[in-house]
Amino acid sequence: MNTTNETPGQEMPEQHAKLEITNELGQILQSAGKWGKFLSILGFVFMGMMVFGGFVMSIVFLVIPGDLAGEMPFPPFLFGLIYLIIGAIYFLPILYLYRFSSNINKAVLSKNQEQLSVAFTNLKAHYRFIGIFTIVMFALYILAFIIMMFVGIFAGFASGVSGLSA
Repeated sequence: MNTTNETPGQEMPEQHAKLEITNELGQILQSAGKWGKFLSILGFVFMGMMVFGGFVMSIVFLVIPGDLAGEMPFPPFLFGLIYLIIGAIYFLPILYLYRFSSNINKAVLSKNQEQLSVAFTNLKAHYRFIGIFTIVMFALYILAFIIMMFVGIFAGFASGVSGLSA
């Protein structure tokens, strides 16, 4: 018989479930924090190289003689612009990973519940960003595939029609 005032399947609002961070779990979280910091620093370095490369490519393609640039199907400075855009998109997930790494190490060392919450909030934001970005890229791939199919079909029709009239 249930001697408390709660019904089965319900928790009392004033009771909070507590998680305990054991020494072993603390070591695992610190290790995850170190690897996250390593990966985020590498990410910042590569992002910086990508942005720098984008600027360099934009400048180089601006000084290319007109006859060489005329052979490209789109303006050459777009190469650099694409690198700059990718670098900008790459910034947020790296920042979230860095914040997670910094806060998780501080939280484990100081046993601070609030910092632990901030760390996992940043990890959640990191994964949410990566997930949404993956969905968007997947949708763009599907859209590109559909467009390529229609372009191929219409190109086939156009070559068939021009072959008949010749």
